[in-house]
Amino acid sequence: MLDVKTILLVILSVLTTAEVLAERAWPNKVFDCQVVTDSGSTGLVGLQTFSLKDAEEGVVGLTATTLLGNRENAVRVVQCVEQGRGASFRDQNFQAWVDGQPR
Repeated sequence: MLDVKTILLVILSVLTTAEVLAERAWPNKVFDCQVVTDSGSTGLVGLQTFSLKDAEEGVVGLTATTLLGNRENAVRVVQCVEQGRGASFRDQNFQAWVDGQPR
């Protein structure tokens, strides 16, 4: 017959396994987004998410680094591109500025 310690150990093992399996998957893509900030400046926001749509929807309200190096809130998305996929921003001047930023 099973004793109380064995039963408790089995229950604890099942609960631990369930918790690990229920853990949320981490986003696997990184995006750079060109945004307009609350002062009207152009800025850059980087974020990790699941899709381009998620990036475009999730970037508003995040803190952007402007072309002048200031930190301001993003209020509108201009364009997002996935890092490492060879995509570039339509605005070539902005792309050149992004390329010069430390990673």
